[in-house]
Amino acid sequence: MATTPAPVIRAQPLPSLTGLRWLAALVVFAYHVRNAGLFSGNAQSAMTSVFGAGAIGVSLFFVLSGFVLSWSHKPNQSARSFWWHRVARIYPLHVVALAAALLLSATVLPQIATGDPWALFANATLTSSWNADWWQAGNPVSWSLVCEAFFYLAFPLIIVGVRALSRRALISAAVSTVILVLATSPIVSALLPQISPNSSPIVRLPEFVLGVVLAQLMAKKIWRGPRLVPALAVAIAGYAAAQSFPDSPLRIASFTIVGFCLLIAALARADQEGRPTILATKPLTTLGTLSFPFYLVHLLIIQSFVALVPGAYENPSAVVSIVHVIGALAIALVAAALLHRLVENPGRRLLLSRMRPSRTVDPSPVRHPDPSRREQASEVPVG
Repeated sequence: MATTPAPVIRAQPLPSLTGLRWLAALVVFAYHVRNAGLFSGNAQSAMTSVFGAGAIGVSLFFVLSGFVLSWSHKPNQSARSFWWHRVARIYPLHVVALAAALLLSATVLPQIATGDPWALFANATLTSSWNADWWQAGNPVSWSLVCEAFFYLAFPLIIVGVRALSRRALISAAVSTVILVLATSPIVSALLPQISPNSSPIVRLPEFVLGVVLAQLMAKKIWRGPRLVPALAVAIAGYAAAQSFPDSPLRIASFTIVGFCLLIAALARADQEGRPTILATKPLTTLGTLSFPFYLVHLLIIQSFVALVPGAYENPSAVVSIVHVIGALAIALVAAALLHRLVENPGRRLLLSRMRPSRTVDPSPVRHPDPSRREQASEVPVG
């Protein structure tokens, strides 16, 4: 006699975290605008005062990535299936962005050219950040994608271990991982100067693991998460500390890690309880879906804008500089939308269509004809 399979409990969508992706990407964009010198004088000083610590947006991406993958993970998904879904998720855009970087480095951006062919090969295979001298090889921002590739490789083992933890052990794991994040960068900076604590995948791994543990704490109802206002206050205070001590090794993640965890948990709690947040609105969730292609190309576009637009680099007028920044942002958004439509989605569909079907039967009653859409709503882009 046929039996009806038990339904799978699906993870509740968390649209506020999709909007948070865009906020993190926008902070990194502003940080790179500041670095490119599109402003001058007092305006540049103001950009430094507000966005000088903008690189910590990558840390938010790492924690957010671990949280969402842990939250949406299906226990019956094999490691092979998970890894192939990750390849389909990131590799088409990575290859196209790398090709764009190589074209620009040979024409208008010679300053980003990579002379070592082995460094380019390492970047193409998402291994370049394991060598501190190659961390910005190829597409300069893809060092964080190399870190994410390592996180993805380790995730099937991490999630099995974290899911098996008892309530007390899970709480202990969260506390221990926070301490590890706080301590790792200063220790590596002091004792292992040959390793870059900013771009090393192994050094940044605890941030991702903390996101995985945090999601399980909430999914298992061990912790509900804080309210949004106090979480936001702690996150802002951590950012202010990173801004105030730009030369400290703590700026990489230590100052902000507690605030970022609280902010992610507070937004997840708000979505679970049906309380609206501005980050869950349609415009911001739409921008959130574009944040991965936006992140991969935004620096190339900023640098090309500086190289090609007369007066963009040394303009004394703050108003004109703002117009230039808006122009660069608009171009980056258009490029991200085109890449999302013409590369990201078709590339994912193509690669997933080539994956042999799993022998594990998915007992869920809802099936999408496009296998990439089942994970699209819960995805976070890499930093």
